[in-house]
Parts: sequence; C-alpha cells; structure tokens
Amino acid sequence: MRELISSLMRFSAAVTMFSLEQVQNAAAAPTDTRTAIRTLTATLNEMSESLISKIDEPKRAAHESMSKAQAEMVGRTLNAVNLNAPDELIQKSSASLSNVVARSAIGTGPA
Repeated sequence: MRELISSLMRFSAAVTMFSLEQVQNAAAAPTDTRTAIRTLTATLNEMSESLISKIDEPKRAAHESMSKAQAEMVGRTLNAVNLNAPDELIQKSSASLSNVVARSAIGTGPA
C-alpha cells in the first residue's frame, strides 16, 4: 500500500510540474503563442486519451460527463470575460504560476 500511495503522489506531482512547464513554454513563445497553445492542447489531449483508455467503461462515462460539465463551465466563464488579449492573459498567468513555484521552492510561500 505504501508503494501505491507513493506512486500516486509521484504521479500527481509529475502531472502538476509538467502542466506548469507547458504553460510556461506556451507563454514564453510570444511571437507564436497560438502555435504553442495548439501544441500544448494536443499534448494534454493525447495524455488524457492514454489515461482514459486504461479505465473501465463506467468510469469513462463519468469522465465524459465531467469533461462536458467542465467545458461548459469554461465556456460560460470565458464568454463572461473580455479576452481581447489572450496572449497577455497567458503571459500573466504564467508569471503568476512561476512566482508561486519560486516561492514554494525557497519555502516562502503561504503556510
């Protein structure tokens, strides 16, 4: 059981760090941000499909339902927010995430 818990925690940390890195990579490419976003989206979708293929059918159906609800929520949120400058939003989000990671690394983050 200890090994399973350790593996789950390691996996969660790897996914989190990968996601942060990918968002930073997308934001660091200001001349071609749209291509970077498309590449990141494709990578995340491929990873998701790989994981989804390993779960049983009832859980796949639950995942599909959750994904649809999340997509609807994101759609409604983005419709309510003026995103005339999506590149700027991504850059600010990346900078904010970078600051959080930096603070966590040096131990000055919120307790």
